[in-house]
Amino acid sequence: MPSKLLATWKEHFTLLESAEREFDRLPPEAQRAFLDAFPEFSHHPWRKSATLDVAPLRDMPGRWRLKVKGGHRGTYRDLHDRADFERFETRDEIYEKLRRYIASRA
Repeated sequence: MPSKLLATWKEHFTLLESAEREFDRLPPEAQRAFLDAFPEFSHHPWRKSATLDVAPLRDMPGRWRLKVKGGHRGTYRDLHDRADFERFETRDEIYEKLRRYIASRA
């Protein structure tokens, strides 16, 4: 069942179905951290501020990340000037995937 928590925000940005499922599997405190960030994020998805931690991803043009307290990140792309979330995961999950990718290239 799609997350009702995200329904309000779908007017401001889009999510891949897999990203929505990942959001639903996040711990409640991580979901709350994202929901707390979304009001400001929806107005300024490309601009970092004192209360909003967004940044472009290195070596991935057009891809950005929203970092919230607790170590969770939402990665998104610029889709026609609108944020489109692709993943929600922890920093550890991101780096584990990166380590596997680097190992596969060796």
